[in-house]
Amino acid sequence: MILEEFDFGNEAGDDVPPEELSAYFVEQSMFKKFTNQSNRLCVATAKKGVGKSALLQWLKISLPKKHPDDLVIKVRGSEVTRDAFKLINTLENPNDYIRDWMIRLCALVNREIAKTIDFAITDDQITIIESAELDGFKSKNLVGCLISRFEDILGKGKPKKQGIIDQLEILKRLDNPQVWILIDDLDATFQNTDKECLSLSTFFSACRYILQDISGINIRITMRSDVWPTIRRYDESLDKLEQYVEEISWSEKDFRKLLYRRIEAQSKEIPFELPDKTSYFTDEQYEEKVIALIFIPKVPWGDKEVYSYKVVHTLSYHRPRWAVQLSKLAQKNACYRRHEFITKEDIDDVWGEYGSKRIADLVAEHKHQCKNVEELVNGFRGEDRLMNRDELFICINNKIMNHMSVFIDDSKATSPREVARFLYRIGFLVARSEDDSGYHHYNYSDMPDLLSSRTSTDFSMKWEIHPCYRQALDIKKINRSQRKKRGLIS
Repeated sequence: MILEEFDFGNEAGDDVPPEELSAYFVEQSMFKKFTNQSNRLCVATAKKGVGKSALLQWLKISLPKKHPDDLVIKVRGSEVTRDAFKLINTLENPNDYIRDWMIRLCALVNREIAKTIDFAITDDQITIIESAELDGFKSKNLVGCLISRFEDILGKGKPKKQGIIDQLEILKRLDNPQVWILIDDLDATFQNTDKECLSLSTFFSACRYILQDISGINIRITMRSDVWPTIRRYDESLDKLEQYVEEISWSEKDFRKLLYRRIEAQSKEIPFELPDKTSYFTDEQYEEKVIALIFIPKVPWGDKEVYSYKVVHTLSYHRPRWAVQLSKLAQKNACYRRHEFITKEDIDDVWGEYGSKRIADLVAEHKHQCKNVEELVNGFRGEDRLMNRDELFICINNKIMNHMSVFIDDSKATSPREVARFLYRIGFLVARSEDDSGYHHYNYSDMPDLLSSRTSTDFSMKWEIHPCYRQALDIKKINRSQRKKRGLIS
């Protein structure tokens, strides 16, 4: 039985060897912007588990193939803090912050050049660029300027190795050498305070200035989808950056391809035989047939039957990492029950356990913003999955605010609206509009202004607890008669 031997693979794409990631990475159309040298700045926003880190890992693998002479530097947000560069001078105004960020970006390149030419030296002067030097870099190639700096240091009595001199000469011969800076999770521990908003917003101003003034540098950044709208509203100048920001999203089509690629990759490992591709008319039909080797093709969902991958797409909150986790749990259950394929019954059996993992992820991701986030989420235990604004506020008042003080981003919440807005911001709550054509869902990144006003009715939106959390919280299902009573169906 294929299911017993099958392995869905690593949940974190950035933790696997390059050849494994290349085997099942789904290259979405928007990712082409990130490999295009003419797009000097690209920012990818997404929630946890959507693939931000995997995207940058894929870039680190693919960019050298496309641009073999370029320097590719991949770092985490924690590696570009002031502490990481031993910067201790006081920053007093936005311009100070901007210059400070520019120094750090140049220092990253300095370190990479030192590593490339095997220049083993610990002197801080090789790491830190003086602020005054930046003006001398204007209208010049960054790598070329920094190579000259190395030559100056070598001329001041530093150890001279022929290998280092030779490597510098090779770099100097490159025509317009390029460097790619990939920064993953720039906002890893971001809190919505004025100080952190200033620091993060000035980073993007620094990127703009350095790209305007200096050639040969390309910057790629990932950050959480709830943070960009926050700093965008904090700093009006960031409206010029909007054009460089892309939200990573996974459509049902992308998810179908994700599962298909993982199954296809495993067929070479176990091995097992894939269907004959020539007998199918479209890629979609073939991918569905391959997925049917592991999942029952269609399962009941609501009032209709849908493809299994669509259920996984919904319950995983459109996040590949969560999809792999859910699939692994369902696979384990299916094997225990001696099922040949993963069924809806297997998914239902693990839904509660899976939901508990999702709540744990939510808490881990946002506890630094609100230490009570787990209690906020558990306050909805046993409630309806769908509420109007008034019902939502009553629930928050009765089950949360009457029992505890809630601090969000170091400020005390004084109304249920503020708590609801935070839960909407982190994705626990989803906005839902209803009309004659059906219903539509909106996340914080889609409509960040919802729940921001005390007087607005937010277009009479309903508020829904996302399906991935419901089973773990014993959320009441709305049966057909209740939906009819509420006017959701005729």
